[in-house]
Amino acid sequence: MLRSAFLFLFVFLAVSSLTAERKNSQPERIGAETFFKTSRQSNYKISPDAKYLAYFDTVNGHSNIFVKKIGQQDFIQLTNDPVGINSFIWGNSDFILYKQDNNGDENYRIYRLNIYTKEIKCLTEGEKIRCDILGPYAQSKDAVIITANMRNPRLLEPYSLNFLTGEMKLLCENPGGLRGWVADNAGIIRIAQAGKLLYRKDEKSEFREILTIGSDEMFDPRFFNKDNNHVFAYSNIGRDRIAIVEFDLDKGKEVRTLFEHPEYDVFGDDERDQFTYSSRKQELLYARYTTEKRHLFFFDKQLEKIYNKLKKKLGRSYEIDFASYSDDLSRFVIRLSSDRLQGKNYYYDNKSGSLELLGSESPWLIEDKMAEMMPVSYKSRDGLTIHGYLTLPKGADPKGLPVIVHPHAGPQWRNSWIFDKTTQFFANHGYAVFEMNFRGSTGYGRKFMKAGFKQWGLKMQDDITDGVKWLIQKGIADPKRIAIFGWSFGGYAALAGITFTPDLYACGVDFWGISNYFSLYRSFPPYWPKDKINERWGDIVKDSLQMYNTSPVFHARNIKVPVLILQGENDVRVKIGQSEEMAETLKKLNKEVEYVLMEGEGHGIKDEQKTILQMNRVDNFLKKNLRPKKQL
Repeated sequence: MLRSAFLFLFVFLAVSSLTAERKNSQPERIGAETFFKTSRQSNYKISPDAKYLAYFDTVNGHSNIFVKKIGQQDFIQLTNDPVGINSFIWGNSDFILYKQDNNGDENYRIYRLNIYTKEIKCLTEGEKIRCDILGPYAQSKDAVIITANMRNPRLLEPYSLNFLTGEMKLLCENPGGLRGWVADNAGIIRIAQAGKLLYRKDEKSEFREILTIGSDEMFDPRFFNKDNNHVFAYSNIGRDRIAIVEFDLDKGKEVRTLFEHPEYDVFGDDERDQFTYSSRKQELLYARYTTEKRHLFFFDKQLEKIYNKLKKKLGRSYEIDFASYSDDLSRFVIRLSSDRLQGKNYYYDNKSGSLELLGSESPWLIEDKMAEMMPVSYKSRDGLTIHGYLTLPKGADPKGLPVIVHPHAGPQWRNSWIFDKTTQFFANHGYAVFEMNFRGSTGYGRKFMKAGFKQWGLKMQDDITDGVKWLIQKGIADPKRIAIFGWSFGGYAALAGITFTPDLYACGVDFWGISNYFSLYRSFPPYWPKDKINERWGDIVKDSLQMYNTSPVFHARNIKVPVLILQGENDVRVKIGQSEEMAETLKKLNKEVEYVLMEGEGHGIKDEQKTILQMNRVDNFLKKNLRPKKQL
């Protein structure tokens, strides 16, 4: 009896010790106030004369532009914008150019910033003007090529913009329907696109069609070669996977494949996958592409040697990228990142070999306390392989966990292995986070993307559902504690999940998601390509019955669980009526719904304090609806 009692005590103490050890290995909870602070010291860019670094830093919770002389510690704050700035480029070594809209309305104007006097001047004044910067204008060092709808609100046309004088010159008229423009090395617009590739030999020639591009095809020309007769482009024409190719414009055909991957598109994540070109050398440098993780492929062997040298210095477990570099490829801003590190930036001088840490983008988020993002895959009900990522709470057993299902936006987009504040926030608060690249996602070939055409709420949603069931079968997910959360199309998927599989989820969170396809279709901006939308997402007339059957607002009576809906007041992509209609319908049906309107915000939240407020709201909503049920 004594021996049995001793054995029981030993086992009890051992289990208690292991439990305590596991509890101790779990990181302390970090609040939204810390997680969602605006990132610091990011987006470094070397000036054309390689004397200065411009970058973003935080002022009152918003990103603003700073500058510092290379080799010195002192910095100068150049802007104090109350809503923050999203992006900028150097115009020349004296001026920075950036674009800004009005409270999320996406009507961007272009501004010039003098780095010495801090003077700011709007270069594209006007009502409802939408502009974008394409790149340098080869005919003048004081000008850039922009697109703008100056003459017709429905048409974007290319202009040269002299940022010293403000003079704009129309480079090519848009007869209607053209959306993409590419200039050659002399600054002449030679390529235009609109579901087909149009080309002209020179500035005096007429455009002619040389290639038809189907709805499931991609041909994206980026740079001309030295002789200005070939173009380097992304293409999946004649193949399933997107590759980087060289295309003969006079003959209208591809002449060689420069880089391709047997399993993945080399352009899948449009925010991170790019290939780069040296205007000085007029040669390709390298390509960033994404498989399960991101990789670099080098055309330039000199740059590849520099990269391999940096890998040894900085660690092979990180993604290393050339964030900016001088024309002669001797000085660089190097960015380090991973699933657990948002970013660190270094200044590297290849001539001297010196490597200087410039700063960490979120130094308050300790890398060792963040959770790992693991690539996973599973089979859909019709046998398609679906890839995704699973992030487990650090130190937790992968058994019976509460899960946040997080479908991506787009839907022609993809999840990637990156540091994501929202994912890490949820994981830190004890939830497993499941992100999947359902059919229709980019990165996995043309057939995979085409399999998602007109499948909103149907096979695309089945892929999400099948992934959730896979997690349950593996024992990872507690079937009683699963939430679905998403932004934009991901918000639609969240609403569709709780509407069409009402017993699968304990609650749903929708950030500016679509509830009614008909009103979404009618609200598209005039410059959006309706032909592609009809083929990829659905035609409002031909597919009206399907659109009705897959719009959650018309089937809200099926919903059984609490819903949290958040919407930007000035959203021009998913307009306010989408969320208002869904919330009102749920209220009339006596469903449990909380609706939050975010004033002064568009298709996203720019303001730091509003982000913190809403993520605390989401956190409380999830705690309330995903807490373990008491055993009877």
